Amino acid sequence: MPKIKVDHIVSFSSEDPVHVANNVLSGDPAKKWKCKEAGERSATVVLQLEKASVISGIDIGNENSAYIEVLVTRSGTSDDFKVLLVMSSFMTPLEARQSTNINKVRMFVQDQLSKPECEQKWDRVKIVCTQPFNRHVQYGLSFITLHTSGDKPNGAPVQTTIGKFAVRPESPDSLSAGSLFARRAELKKEPLSAAAAIREASTSASPVAKPKLKINNNSHNSDSDSETKKPQPRNRNELLYSKDEEEPNEKIDKIIEKKQNEVKEKKNKEVKSQKKTGESSKRKNDGGESSSPKKKNKVVEKPKEKRKPFTDLLRGVTLVISGIQNPDRANLRTLALEMGAKYKSDWDNTCTHLICAFTNTPKFNQVKGKGKIVKKTWIEECHSQRKRLPWRRFCLDKSDSKKAESEDEIWEEIAEEKKDDSTDEEGYDDTKMQKRIEEIQAKQKDKEKTKKLDTFSQDTDEETIAISDDDEISKKLPDFLDFKTFFIDEVFDEDITKMLERYVIAYKGVVAENPSTDVDFFITSEDNAANLKNYNSNAVCLRPDWLWDCHNSQKLVSTAEYVL
Repeated sequence: MPKIKVDHIVSFSSEDPVHVANNVLSGDPAKKWKCKEAGERSATVVLQLEKASVISGIDIGNENSAYIEVLVTRSGTSDDFKVLLVMSSFMTPLEARQSTNINKVRMFVQDQLSKPECEQKWDRVKIVCTQPFNRHVQYGLSFITLHTSGDKPNGAPVQTTIGKFAVRPESPDSLSAGSLFARRAELKKEPLSAAAAIREASTSASPVAKPKLKINNNSHNSDSDSETKKPQPRNRNELLYSKDEEEPNEKIDKIIEKKQNEVKEKKNKEVKSQKKTGESSKRKNDGGESSSPKKKNKVVEKPKEKRKPFTDLLRGVTLVISGIQNPDRANLRTLALEMGAKYKSDWDNTCTHLICAFTNTPKFNQVKGKGKIVKKTWIEECHSQRKRLPWRRFCLDKSDSKKAESEDEIWEEIAEEKKDDSTDEEGYDDTKMQKRIEEIQAKQKDKEKTKKLDTFSQDTDEETIAISDDDEISKKLPDFLDFKTFFIDEVFDEDITKMLERYVIAYKGVVAENPSTDVDFFITSEDNAANLKNYNSNAVCLRPDWLWDCHNSQKLVSTAEYVL
């Protein structure tokens, strides 16, 4: 299909100083158009076509946009833009958050465009790009190509391009029923070239045994020669490699020989090290038989400094939790506090560990190189096994897993050895030890309650405010928002957004990070309600006044007067 020529850019919402809007006219994918600021709600550009045309095909090259929509109008009228291509997905939410597959190309034909718009002529096109899943990137277009179903000029094939890549022209041969077989019969009558003879032999012969072809300048004698020869197994290497490639190469042979020697040396070293370790263990066992029982006890016993009470296992650990929502978030924090760790809602210089769910998130990149990033299973396993395990066994960053475990990361078991008497060698009574543990646990619970109340005044860019079940305040509040999922739109001020989130969580509701299909209610403004409906048509868009009134009346209020 012929391309439609774009005359100029009519207008645009914003543009990057380097990646300007005029780059869309160049057709070069290396020259892109991006919005000026990261996190803009939408980016638009309006194109003026050279003449009014029927748009029957659209090729779009993405640049970090999650959704792209195409609208059309005529410049001589006052009509509003009409939808030619409905909002189409170019990135999944996961790809958007991780900034992967940012330059996806999609080609839309006439059947995929809106009717009757795709059958009418238009001379002005508006492209709308949005990226609601990642507020930290600039986005826009790599290229856009419009096609029309016009006739070919002078009967010659039209050369179309997608970016820098040319599309092969249509075949001049028109195929009808039976014409392909007739054409094949005609070609068989003509003498075959060398390449054609090889292709013929590879397709017509049986897969087990194929006749060996003898190609001569006299093509008429080749058929008679091949018939007299017996079928032999086909050697594909003769078709793929030349004789020069099969001859020995001095440089390649040296490299192969060097690699083989390195492998042999490595194996010899491993065998020697295994022999040494076997001999050393033998000597230890022999010496242990003649040694006194006291020496045996010293070898078997673990050093006392490696053992700590359960409430001190994670003493010195200050952790931050990212990417994990309630109730898992609250459970992890409770387990860590029971083992003596400290919790903070945001990362600072005093923090040591980040409990993270995904890689390449903003919080992950902030902490990388400054602290220890681990999976949530580290806390769970330490608590269930009642011992401190090395954090590198549960690291999230692959570069950390390649490093050796340091001395201070060796796990510390808390289990006490069983004794016949109720007192140890120093005369310390087990009942006194139990009382001491209970006192420490009581103090720890008081600290935990204080920290839970402090979290109401703190927040991060990707965390939700949690209210624990054992908090006295949450027990007094009704749970009329239980099993309901909300998405708080970012059109409101930061203080209002935080307050709305707290109300939802306080009444047992769930706050979603993205406008996904799991959301039941969108708390938004009238201007943005239609935009959110594109993500989830089943969700109900409400004004924030509904949440205020629910809070004031301490019950679920009817949504009829608040629906947008």
